[in-house]
Amino acid sequence: MGNKFKDFLYGLGGIGFMILIIGGFALLIMGGAKLFETLYPALEKISTVVWGIVWLLIFLSIAPRLRNFTGNWIITGTYIGGAIFWLLCFYITYSLWGFLGILIGVLMFGLGVFFTALLALIFSGQFMGALGVAFVLIQIYLFRYLGAWIITKYRPRQELKELDTIDK
Repeated sequence: MGNKFKDFLYGLGGIGFMILIIGGFALLIMGGAKLFETLYPALEKISTVVWGIVWLLIFLSIAPRLRNFTGNWIITGTYIGGAIFWLLCFYITYSLWGFLGILIGVLMFGLGVFFTALLALIFSGQFMGALGVAFVLIQIYLFRYLGAWIITKYRPRQELKELDTIDK
């Protein structure tokens, strides 16, 4: 009789713990959405500055000496801009599809939030917004690839001198 009561309490504790985890996750999502609403004006300005710097670094990559520096910072800038964009997609998904949309997006390794935001915009009839989300997503990954390619085109001075002596 004592073991059955003990097993019942363990089961009840397990169910309570699961409810606590789900409730905490729901509160985290709702709090994150409210926090994003508050921080959005500042994040928008930071994102604009970051993308402006990334474009400037792309133009500065014409100079061979700067390619290692610019390529690394282009990649860093895309990660910063991508994180801010992820928060925006998180908010779009939450505002259009609610907790279920966020749950689906987060369960796809967190990257699903981009695609759930895109789908949420399409299914709500906001096609231009969906096109903008797709454009920014493509821009993030193209610039990241471009930054990596620019790094591969960098050659230190010593290596260039060695190539010069080989050619002569």
